[in-house]
Amino acid sequence: MNSFAIILIVLSLAVGIVIAILGTHFAKKKMKHEEAYFTAGRNISTGFMTASFIAYAVGTGLIFSPGESAYTTGVTAMIGYALAISLAFIVFVPISKRIKTMIPEGHTLGEYTNTRYGKFMYVVSLAVSIIYMFILFISNMIGAAIMFKYVAGVPMLLSIIVIGIPTIYFASFGGVTATIFTAGLQSLLVTPLLFFPAFMCLFDVGGISQIYGAIEAVSPNFLNIFDEAGLEFAAMIIIGVVSAELLNQTLWQRIYTAKDQKVIKKSLISAAVMVFPMTIVAAALGLFAVGLGVDVPHTSIASGMTVATALPEWAVMLFCLVVVVAASSTGGDALSGFSSIVSIDIARPLKKGNISEKNMVRIGRIGAVAIGIAGLIIASFEPSVLQTLLLADLLASAAVVPTITGLYSKRISGTAAALATIAGIAVGLPFYVMGESFTSFSLALAVSTVITIIGHIACKKEFDFELLKTNIKEL
Repeated sequence: MNSFAIILIVLSLAVGIVIAILGTHFAKKKMKHEEAYFTAGRNISTGFMTASFIAYAVGTGLIFSPGESAYTTGVTAMIGYALAISLAFIVFVPISKRIKTMIPEGHTLGEYTNTRYGKFMYVVSLAVSIIYMFILFISNMIGAAIMFKYVAGVPMLLSIIVIGIPTIYFASFGGVTATIFTAGLQSLLVTPLLFFPAFMCLFDVGGISQIYGAIEAVSPNFLNIFDEAGLEFAAMIIIGVVSAELLNQTLWQRIYTAKDQKVIKKSLISAAVMVFPMTIVAAALGLFAVGLGVDVPHTSIASGMTVATALPEWAVMLFCLVVVVAASSTGGDALSGFSSIVSIDIARPLKKGNISEKNMVRIGRIGAVAIGIAGLIIASFEPSVLQTLLLADLLASAAVVPTITGLYSKRISGTAAALATIAGIAVGLPFYVMGESFTSFSLALAVSTVITIIGHIACKKEFDFELLKTNIKEL
């Protein structure tokens, strides 16, 4: 490795260790009982909550995938991705209110599906949640490691270890309390470290008119807002991202950590407003790569390769640190969410509730470490960040309507919800494998929605919503 690579590794490790130490120290200080490992005392304020939503979005959903979509599809895909992330937060506002009102002492999505629907849908939704959280973690590690490999010549495995181990440490040891605190730190770091290199890059290439002309000369369709491929991608990504976030254990967990619904609403709306321009900036770097003729060895790092080509080493270093912070933030959220799933949705039901809070925290930590290590191993194979995330989004597209309907309809059964989800996945997955992403997402959503509606009409037995309050309690 050259001197740039060595300095990058040292700085990345230093940033990761500092964040991990501060996060775990904060968690230890605030975690007065085991319940706080999963809910942070249910007392998180607007500032920290907003920062946690922003930091969560800044990972694969902002640094890597938007740039890849802009590089491969154009400006419409770029705008579509930004809209998808912002809309997900906005749509979640009324749903979060429903969740907070009906399940005030909840911890996970699995608790809700188990109580509302029974074992069949519980197992189906649990499988979707586990796959999604696992993919969310590995996609962040993949993006960061690929960036380091092609920009600095750092071996994939070394990058994954340097970024992954501190993330696993603070997420597993401190739980959601640590991830929310570190999210606050990370959001403060990411915003200037993202915008500064991006504007430097725009200035260096001669401004907007210069880069516009360069892209127009190479791929004029990329600048057409009504380009068919771009519109298809935008529609697909909006369906996928909104669906995924509505079922994301990380966001459900955030609802239960907030002080009240007012905090949740303000935080979600603030985050929606702030992440839109951030996504546009990150995606624009991928679009710049088209006009500049940048050599992009892996589409997942199109934005990073633009920075590496156009800017001096010190600016590239800054952008690489953005990647470290972003991957650590969203990766930590994924592991924190998974620890809750392992302990509350798997271990506690297996023990029929006969398990101490201390053992639940211990199991959650072990689960986070285990899935983290497995994720680091799989991340070393370098799959596309965007395509990896799209697989998770497809599963969510099939599950979102059956799952969320149960919050509002008393007449949808667990069997109908589970069959709707399975049918949506079964219909959509073959088209995803064939590369027909828009068709796969549309069919998955449409089929599951139709079956859910039929199930609602056909079912005569009504669910008692009070059971959600009486059966789902603090540990």
